[in-house]
Amino acid sequence: MGKFKKFAVIAGFGMSMCLASGGASAAVVVLGGGLAQQCYEAARDLVSESRQTVELTGSRVGTNAVDICALALQTEALGNRGRAGTYNNMGVLQFVQGAYQQALLSFDRAIQTESGIAETYVNRGASLVALKRWAEGVEALDAGLKLDPLEAEKAYYNRAIAHEELGNVRGAYFDYLKASELSPEWEQPRMQLTRFTVRNAADTN
Repeated sequence: MGKFKKFAVIAGFGMSMCLASGGASAAVVVLGGGLAQQCYEAARDLVSESRQTVELTGSRVGTNAVDICALALQTEALGNRGRAGTYNNMGVLQFVQGAYQQALLSFDRAIQTESGIAETYVNRGASLVALKRWAEGVEALDAGLKLDPLEAEKAYYNRAIAHEELGNVRGAYFDYLKASELSPEWEQPRMQLTRFTVRNAADTN
């Protein structure tokens, strides 16, 4: 099979003042305002616009956005879910910046703080895939999918990469297919599927 470039993708995240939003990209709850919300907004902007300097509360700042997340964790009275969400958002920033090992540590801290957020496992799996730790990536993504993430297509796509690298071509095909079914407008899973040839079992006899 010819190869298209494969890359791990990070799960989306959302913010609600009280409960997790019902929108397609919602994943993490950040309660109230302050630095934790700025951390969320920095991660959102960096993911969507891939820029290192982001707009926070209406003003452009040059401070590393990861430092804003760290300051929120050090100085703000966050509940477990808000604290886990802030660790997750810090990990998202680190992931997008290519600091995969640091991102992995942030996602681990998020899970240690609040174990029930699906996207932290999905993002942990993305970091492991980016680090080429394929088997561990599959394990983390399996855990995330069991918790029903709102952007499950990204978990399936990342797991497909890991399956393929581990030699599980059948598993990779079906995960790319599932990702494409869940997000028909997403080009990457469709591109990967063009590399596969599907035959009936009877045709191989």
